Amino acid sequence: EQILQHLASKDFNLLFVSLMFSHEWVMTKSIIKTIKKKYPNVILVCGGEHISACPEFCMKECPEIDVCVFGEGEKTSVDLLKTIEQKKSLYEVKGIVFRSEKGIIRNPNRARISKIEDIPRPAWDLFPLENYLSNGLGYGVNPGRSMPMLISRGCPYQCTFCSSPQMWTTKWQARNVDCVIKEMSFYINKYNAQNFDFYDLTTIVRKDWIVDFCQKVIKKNWNITWQMPAGTRSEALDDETLGLMVLSGQQHISYAPESGSKITLQKIKKKIKIDTMKKSIKSALSKGMSVKLNLMMGFPNETHKDIFQTLIFLKDAAVMGVSDVYVACFSPYPGSELFDQLYKNGQIAKLDEEYFLNLTSYSDLVRSYSYSQHVSHHMLTFYRLGGMSMFYFINFIFHPKRL
Repeated sequence: EQILQHLASKDFNLLFVSLMFSHEWVMTKSIIKTIKKKYPNVILVCGGEHISACPEFCMKECPEIDVCVFGEGEKTSVDLLKTIEQKKSLYEVKGIVFRSEKGIIRNPNRARISKIEDIPRPAWDLFPLENYLSNGLGYGVNPGRSMPMLISRGCPYQCTFCSSPQMWTTKWQARNVDCVIKEMSFYINKYNAQNFDFYDLTTIVRKDWIVDFCQKVIKKNWNITWQMPAGTRSEALDDETLGLMVLSGQQHISYAPESGSKITLQKIKKKIKIDTMKKSIKSALSKGMSVKLNLMMGFPNETHKDIFQTLIFLKDAAVMGVSDVYVACFSPYPGSELFDQLYKNGQIAKLDEEYFLNLTSYSDLVRSYSYSQHVSHHMLTFYRLGGMSMFYFINFIFHPKRL
């Protein structure tokens, strides 16, 4: 109702809808249908991670959608707008799926943006940003005036539970360090920003980049903090790098080992070494960082033995002094390799409302949905709750000051 009230005050003939997460599809589809019913002549364009994973499906399920943008949207959206304005053929726009007299048409892919420094900054001046900054309404761990930023795009890895390769390809690009520093300086001066949350898929890939970044932030003497709430990998996080990160304002760090089982890690193509990650975690803790771990259980073919190895990893993390942990249950997102496997073998029978709502179980502590034939839904809930309870119990015993 609030969205409709907002639209009623606007004069528009085209509307963009962003859809990042597949578990939001049911609700977003309902909103789209409601809007189109009231504004039947408006061209409705959808984009985002979910749309990029299955644009044809979305258009079939929701006839109200006129165009889908897949992959990066900056250049495609501008090209699409100019094409519509000039009444040219949509066949000329790369990176879209659209309706025509011949049915649903998918145009060729658009090449990745080669220099992401050239992408304009978010138009925060058009957004009621102060409402969020003054009320601490960010998603990061630091209170205060926090600005979200992206310093890179893509991920060079191919984890089977992730749809990133389909959305971005496996090309990882980082912005020029000076470009990032300049944007941070602008937010400090204009919005009095005190903390920065980098929501990159994989913030740290190259050690030379993060070292250069930290050294330049230290020289600025801004007295700010910065975090990576979305998590990161451990390959480039050695003792030297972590030390510079702390000096430049990094207080909290999230690692994403996903599993403590070497067999599971191999199956999901998570190319990390548990011992190397433990070494990195110990180094981060020794520098005074607050460390969080993100793990998952319930992968296809995962056994009770595999899950026990993850529980052992949790026990070791608690003894080391890791501050926080979240154990999610695996959710097969469209566009991921594991989704394709489960769909082909019939474990995902159809993409109905029940399937999409089951994707929300990753964040539901009392309701888990297991895709492993060895572990039931109830057992998966028991393992998740039991593992987290065990972690905090051991954590408080070995580190009683945390109480």
